[in-house]
Amino acid sequence: MTPLSRASAAAVMETTATLLLVATLVLEIAQHSLHAEAVLCLAAGVIFLVAAALSPEARRSWLAIISGISLVIAVALLVRIADAPLLNGLHLVPLTLIASAAALGHRSDQRRGSLERERTRARRDGEERERRHWARELHDDTLQELGAVQIVLAGATASSRPDVMKDAIEQARRLISNQITSLRHLIAELRPAALDQLGLHPALEALCRSTSENFGIEAELRVGADWDRFVAKLTPEAQVHVYRIVQEAVTNAVKHAEPTRILVELDSDEHTLSTKVTDDGRGMRPEPASATMRASTQPTALGGMGMTAMRERAHLLDGHLTVDSAPGQGTRVTLRMPRHGREGRRNRSRRRSPERCG
Repeated sequence: MTPLSRASAAAVMETTATLLLVATLVLEIAQHSLHAEAVLCLAAGVIFLVAAALSPEARRSWLAIISGISLVIAVALLVRIADAPLLNGLHLVPLTLIASAAALGHRSDQRRGSLERERTRARRDGEERERRHWARELHDDTLQELGAVQIVLAGATASSRPDVMKDAIEQARRLISNQITSLRHLIAELRPAALDQLGLHPALEALCRSTSENFGIEAELRVGADWDRFVAKLTPEAQVHVYRIVQEAVTNAVKHAEPTRILVELDSDEHTLSTKVTDDGRGMRPEPASATMRASTQPTALGGMGMTAMRERAHLLDGHLTVDSAPGQGTRVTLRMPRHGREGRRNRSRRRSPERCG
């Protein structure tokens, strides 16, 4: 049974059990048969218990507690029917169920708190790694070349020969021009201007174009006919997550796979938006099944901590991220997420409009 069908069955059972409890209350007010009340209440308790088993963990303990209360009422009705105080001992069973459900609920809350702390810790670790990365880039590249500019200009100042001063000024201009280009790349990596000003589609075009220009790799973007119409309904935060996933996949391919071609595909259907990044690089061994369940502090084969960040962003989008790869056969990273602002069902053309970004 799929999670969706389990949730639907649990909702139906919960509604049925609630109606049985309401019917029990009506019979009690109308002073109807105690036997009928006991049967209805007992049935409600059992159905609530089954619904708890099918429900998500967050609701499970509360449904079990309601089941226990229903069973307590059923036992009380049996005591009234049999007029035997010894039957009060049967209350221990539902009361034990209530106590167990309360304990499970407390443990579930603790577990959720622990998971939230782990996510927060992983997020902070990721932010700290990003700070170290940018600090290293600025120190190894920007500061060193600015220091070289200072040395060149200092040498020119100490010399009175016009030709030496002219060469020093030209060299300083070249170094400064290189640093302007480098800083533009750093700024684009931090927050591409196209993403804020024009949207996700142009930002991904710019990413493909810069990949082609900087690394000599053929980078192509293909956009489905309906993609722009549906992606416009995503929040700005969601568009940033999609962009960062694509950016990380492209960066991993460039750094680790040695590809000659990278293809970014954006498409949609009646239920999902899909994003694929495919390269023809050297590939890698498939991740073991347990890899996706590891703690977020464990690096993976695809770009170290980058794969963890991609999966976390996919989770924030209520999406699913898969990586298909084999040695010598390239790698395909696929993000599928539910469409926001879903419209009525109708047949849609699956035509794609290729856009060369190189």
